[in-house]
Amino acid sequence: MNIYLYQYLVSWGVLLLQIALLVLGFLYLIKKNTWIAQHLRKHGMGYAFGITFICLLGSLGFSQIFHYEPCLLCWYQRIFHFPQVVLFGLAFFYKDSRVWLYSLWLSFIGLLIAIYHILVQYSPIVAKTSICNTASVHCEDILTQSFGYITVPVMSATIFVVLIVLAVINLKK
Repeated sequence: MNIYLYQYLVSWGVLLLQIALLVLGFLYLIKKNTWIAQHLRKHGMGYAFGITFICLLGSLGFSQIFHYEPCLLCWYQRIFHFPQVVLFGLAFFYKDSRVWLYSLWLSFIGLLIAIYHILVQYSPIVAKTSICNTASVHCEDILTQSFGYITVPVMSATIFVVLIVLAVINLKK
């Protein structure tokens, strides 16, 4: 597969997740107990497992197939993303709803790192003070960018926001 086609497909997936978040947020603000919230309470764990698994494959595709070496901040984000695949897989199998609390904390910390990474990429002032200037791959390098804004940390932030929204909806029941 061509790297540009791969980036295009991954970026479209992220864009669709962002659109789904906006629609979900809008509908949830209009009527708090919508059928969408009920649907996500019933099937959210399956969605979370599917999203984390697909994103794991997407992340590994960039690094293992196309040889994009992850920077230090990318590794930190992976630390908070990759275990969630196992957590949701086990929770889905055992029907354990406690996974939402674990996911909420992992996703919140991962989101903070992703936001910092986005700031490093787009702010020269933050990039100068970045904690990862000594790494072999600089965190301010933008290896892929689609639709004018979707970079690797934006992809990561999107996934963490989706998991946070799913966790909040499922913890409110």
